[in-house]
Amino acid sequence: MLTACERRLITFYLANAASRLHHQDREASELADWIADRDNRLAFGTGRQRPCLHHPDLEEGMSKGKLVCLGAALREEYAKVRRARPDRTARRLRALGETTGLSRTDLDVLELLLRYRTQPIIESMVDDIFGRAARSITPFNLKGRALPALLGMSAYAIHGRLRDDAPLVRSGLVSVDSDGDLNVVDRLNRLVTTPGGACLDVHRLLFRAASPSDLGWSDFDHVARDRDHVVDVLRGALGTGATGVNVLLYGSPGTGKTELCKVLAERLGVTLYSVGESDEEGGEPLRGERLQELRLAQRLLGGDRRSILLFDEMDDLLSGAGPDLSLFGLSLAPRPQNGGSKVFMHRLLEQAPVPTLWTMNDARHLSPPILRRMMFALELRRPTPQVRARIWMRQLERHGIEAQTCDALSLAREFEATPGVAAGATAAAALSGGGIASVRHGVRSLSRVLGGEKPPQGPSYRFDLALIRSDSDPVALADQLERSGERHFSLCLQGPPGTGKSAFVRYLAERLGLEVMQKRTSDLLSMWIGGTERHIAEAFAEARDTGVFLVFDEADSLLGDRRLAEQSWEVSQVNEMLTWMESHPLPFACTTNFGRHLDPATLRRFVFKLTLDYLAPAQVATAFRSYFDLPPPVGVVDLPSLTPGDFAVVRRQAEILGRLREPEALAAMLRAECDAKPDRPRAIGFRP
Repeated sequence: MLTACERRLITFYLANAASRLHHQDREASELADWIADRDNRLAFGTGRQRPCLHHPDLEEGMSKGKLVCLGAALREEYAKVRRARPDRTARRLRALGETTGLSRTDLDVLELLLRYRTQPIIESMVDDIFGRAARSITPFNLKGRALPALLGMSAYAIHGRLRDDAPLVRSGLVSVDSDGDLNVVDRLNRLVTTPGGACLDVHRLLFRAASPSDLGWSDFDHVARDRDHVVDVLRGALGTGATGVNVLLYGSPGTGKTELCKVLAERLGVTLYSVGESDEEGGEPLRGERLQELRLAQRLLGGDRRSILLFDEMDDLLSGAGPDLSLFGLSLAPRPQNGGSKVFMHRLLEQAPVPTLWTMNDARHLSPPILRRMMFALELRRPTPQVRARIWMRQLERHGIEAQTCDALSLAREFEATPGVAAGATAAAALSGGGIASVRHGVRSLSRVLGGEKPPQGPSYRFDLALIRSDSDPVALADQLERSGERHFSLCLQGPPGTGKSAFVRYLAERLGLEVMQKRTSDLLSMWIGGTERHIAEAFAEARDTGVFLVFDEADSLLGDRRLAEQSWEVSQVNEMLTWMESHPLPFACTTNFGRHLDPATLRRFVFKLTLDYLAPAQVATAFRSYFDLPPPVGVVDLPSLTPGDFAVVRRQAEILGRLREPEALAAMLRAECDAKPDRPRAIGFRP
């Protein structure tokens, strides 16, 4: 049973066709046949009008008079139903036209194409009348007669609404292929198929609004300056209606790029639409499909000051365009034959009427012309331990895993896990019914693959300033730096393993109210030429942007004597270090067990240099009492090369062996630690 709106549309289309066709046209006969075949369903006319619509002589051929009679009857039928109320689809199309500025003619073309795709009776009408008569082309082709005839318009007028620069085509709602065939964008089917009232927001019908973020504003405090700047830019763009507002967010997978986009939208109180994530069947979209949806969203949301767009994984656009592999000039492979145009993308960015957030993992894949069209580029790095602890605590609470604040802080310090990894590990633990141990097991498995697992930072023994033996007073240095408020300085700590180099740096950072960002040599060295230099630069930049105390462990691997270099990269990485050391505005420290291996120029660049040594006899006695709660036996204080680290190791041995209350056994273990060392102590200046 046809609805009143469907009957009105069909009658309108048929009446137009009957008035524009010639009685000798095959389409005229097909039109009459189609009406006759659907007599019961169409239920046209009553009384004396019905014989004209179903004239028995029509079977003998169409004459001019018969066609005139048929057209008059159809117009009379249309007059009866023309005031039928628009159905849900029609009202949604009208709302779409209002938001996009489409003309009445544009909407008529669009509605016919959409109804043809979604309503079988209209599909059969078009195919039976116009498809059979013109087998060489599809019914809706610029060369065909279907559109002008059914809409009652001239072919010239139709062609004018379907030019490349016309609103229908420019918006992406309708496309015209190389053969002249018309296609309506697949997602318009949602106007027909999506349940609910006609008053639903048409934008939300066509595009997917991003879900709320699991993260909050404070979870991005480690990029607070950039985050706040992006909000100001977007707020200004929405307020003024500025075009060409594009912001790039880049960083390693899982660092929270998409979540930050959601948080930014929530902060602004606007809707974030994520475009190009899937095709109409929910499958993986092609590059062209992603671009088509982006163009459509830009056009349809162009006048909406309460919306911004997210184009996630911009890397997808780096294939198949430009003179080489990427759309943006990344020279890795020959250009495919069907590659896109760089000029097209440049104009798409420059003329974008809706503020757009772009995300990708590695911004180095973008060429300078594309980067110049970004208003701002925000790098998402791994959050600081404090931020990671908040994220961990929120995820643990969300999944009902019992944990204390100290557990979250321990996870944050033990793993450089991104927000995505934290969410996955806690969700898995909840599914398995496990607790905090299950979370740690899960995140360790992921971090091992992702390279985010690290040994616990800081000493494994209790830190005591009284057990630091240095050539200058470390406490006095810390006191002076704290009083002065000075932050632009560098520090080199050298000495045997276990003497407290890293522990003192952490003590100093705590005095200065700074968090420590510790980088191991393995974090920085790269097998690729230039890779180590890039990692060094990134480490300094991250420390500067997050305001932390940067520490390089095993610095002799990065600052080796250039006079002994055999490869050019050995020199260039030292040069990179020296450049950054001089310009870095925050505290920076290097620790090394082999100070004599450092480049002489490097040592001159450090503002402070501390040499730590083995414990003095009085310190050995203090350490013995501190670690074992026993008086030191005879001879222990004379051992020549003990460190606080040695006492920590021996205590662990004694705990395992059950000999914590045996002073002589403890002394023998300490003596064995001394004998295992290849070097011997030397006299140095300052003594506490």
